[in-house]
Amino acid sequence: MDTKTTGALMQARGTAQRVAGESLADVGLELRGRVDEIRGKAAESYGWAVDQAERLSQDLPEEFRDVADRSVDFARRKPLVTTGIIAGVLALLFGAATRGRR
Repeated sequence: MDTKTTGALMQARGTAQRVAGESLADVGLELRGRVDEIRGKAAESYGWAVDQAERLSQDLPEEFRDVADRSVDFARRKPLVTTGIIAGVLALLFGAATRGRR
């Protein structure tokens, strides 16, 4: 099963838990449902991003395609490391953008 599908299922399960928790006034169940909803949305978004990167790599010139394919493979094998790298790069870009506005 791919990451997008797993994420969508996790999100649906979280929504069901959250609704059940709200109905039963079970705060623990409601919170676990909210966490699963967020985790599912993150997994689904990650899967979508990796699929897009794979599609885009096919449009690259031949001499760059091998590097792009290896990068996509790394992203699929190491999702947490990839997410950390992307978060770090975005933080650096955001910091640089806000620093120039002072």
